[in-house]
Amino acid sequence: MNFFLYASAGIAALALILIAIVLFIAYKNVKLTMSNVQETVSRVEGKVNSVTDQANHLLEKTNKIADDADEKLQSFDQLVKSAKDLEQTTQYLDSSFQNIALKVENPPEKQRKVMEQASVVTETIARIYYGFKKEKPKQHSSYEQRPNELKELPKP
Repeated sequence: MNFFLYASAGIAALALILIAIVLFIAYKNVKLTMSNVQETVSRVEGKVNSVTDQANHLLEKTNKIADDADEKLQSFDQLVKSAKDLEQTTQYLDSSFQNIALKVENPPEKQRKVMEQASVVTETIARIYYGFKKEKPKQHSSYEQRPNELKELPKP
């Protein structure tokens, strides 16, 4: 019986050694897995930080674009107000021109005579002015074409 007792103690000792070896191997695998997990988590953290930075940068750009769009809309509102003012001014000018046209079309008799005389005088002055203006280029052009040519006196 002692033999069985020693055999069972030996088997128990071998089992404890095997359990210790398996626990040691498991510990090494767990440690390696933990270091891999830690490395993976640090890489993921770096990528998440990079994505967060890019998202913040895009958010800043979006805010700048929104501010710019807001400024442009305010400018456009001012442009619309100016257009309304321009429309009112145009209407006022149109009515003023129509009033002037009516006054010119139907002037009082005294002013009508003065306007007719002014029209005749202006037309006469314009004809004289443009008549002289047409003759000047002709005189200059004939001289400019032959500047070195000498004029001869008429033959007796």
